Amino acid sequence: MAKKYLKLVVAWIAIVCLLNSTAVYARENVSDSQTKNLEYLEAVMEMILEKYQGEITIQELIDGAIRGMFNTMDPYTIYYSMDEAQDFLGQVNGSYEGIGVTMRRNGKYIEVIRVSESSPAEKAGLYPGDRITAVDGTSVVEATLDEANSLIRGSSGTKVVLEVVRGEDVRKIEVTRGEILYNPVTYRINGDIGYIKLEIFNSNSADEMRKALKEMDKKKIKKIVLDLRDNPGGDVSQAVAIARMFVPAGLITKLDFKSDATPDVEYYSYLKKTKYDLVMLVNEMSASSSEIVAGAVQDTKAGILIGTKTFGKAKVQSIIPLLAPEAYEKYKKQLGVEVVNAYDLIYTYNIIPLEEEIIGYSKITTGMYTTPNGRMIDLVGIEPDIEVEDPELVNGVDVRSIEKLSKTVKYTIGSEGADVYHAENILKALGYNIDDPDSKYDKKTFEAIKEFQKKKGGYSYGIMDFTTQQWLNEELDKLLLEYDKQYAKAIEQLRQAEVLQ
Repeated sequence: MAKKYLKLVVAWIAIVCLLNSTAVYARENVSDSQTKNLEYLEAVMEMILEKYQGEITIQELIDGAIRGMFNTMDPYTIYYSMDEAQDFLGQVNGSYEGIGVTMRRNGKYIEVIRVSESSPAEKAGLYPGDRITAVDGTSVVEATLDEANSLIRGSSGTKVVLEVVRGEDVRKIEVTRGEILYNPVTYRINGDIGYIKLEIFNSNSADEMRKALKEMDKKKIKKIVLDLRDNPGGDVSQAVAIARMFVPAGLITKLDFKSDATPDVEYYSYLKKTKYDLVMLVNEMSASSSEIVAGAVQDTKAGILIGTKTFGKAKVQSIIPLLAPEAYEKYKKQLGVEVVNAYDLIYTYNIIPLEEEIIGYSKITTGMYTTPNGRMIDLVGIEPDIEVEDPELVNGVDVRSIEKLSKTVKYTIGSEGADVYHAENILKALGYNIDDPDSKYDKKTFEAIKEFQKKKGGYSYGIMDFTTQQWLNEELDKLLLEYDKQYAKAIEQLRQAEVLQ
């Protein structure tokens, strides 16, 4: 219990870092009108408990009242129950307890689109393209992602049985849940240009970005495409850490907080000389922390922004754990002040509350940020230096989501693997007769590979050997340049820079 409790406290501190509020409220600060309003809310709850024909507890009413208050503010201010908070904190912390898959709704099905390396899901034999139809016997057909996710996640060491459709087969796969460390960084090297995709700013982002850049340095790569498209943001400290890898010495961003108890913060880069020729890809879903990095790169001319105008969110949220009513009363008697924010106990009184003393978390807008040049981009966004429209699907396939084939296993009819899923996506994008991509090498895939091999002038025998996989990888490069115009423009800009030098 102590170990789990310590982990929870570390999670709190890691997320809010410099974004926490330290105000403590006493009854003397509450006006007569506020007191009357509080008494009125108490009377409403008493009336509900007396009149409502149904099951409801005072705890549920308090939870609903808190949720309602936070819902009246901007769209980014939210109340999370403890279960909801664990999911959110897992996203920002980059770790959670589960099986290690990324899913999407595809029609009425929940489809696996990514399986984390060395995860419980990978060890149990789940692959991209698998359609999950039931979890521990409960159907998830027509379910939302949140509904499916709540059934699949669980404590490390516990087991979950998934009913999975793969091709025409239906099978049950038992997975033992574990601690998942989510790596939001993927990268590849094409010739003398490196490509890095960052999906979210979680606690692993900066470390994983350093690893990717270390590989670039080993290969003497100086030209980088940094893809922040569809990146919704996340931890400000991670955004600053990544900006420091690309932005020259000077201001990165300034955070301006409403509360006098929370000092404004200026973040600086200390990079004496930029190391890379940088092109950053952005779109209308690049938001928040993505815009901190994009704004710093654009204002300091550390790189070129290509794509479409960003989302436009300059609001900064703090994650604040809220004391439950019983804990509130307990510490009111103990300290003589009315404390709701659990951080006040930690930072002001050096008291760490018990886990069961927390009713939930608030994610509340506490400040705004500006770019190095003082631009306020909230509700405005950042205009790219070069505007290029977003790519469209190619025969129903998003070519950006396809991963290169590993060339480690040869595949034939009956074989299964993630490479099969990505190969089928490439073939479908090229116009071959393929069913919905999955990880099973079926007869249609076999025939499509034979046709592909013949077109490439090779031996047409339907086995996806290493030569065939290399051909498919080359075709993927061509698809990206043809259909992802933003990426193609980035490559063009970096090539032009090479000519100019």
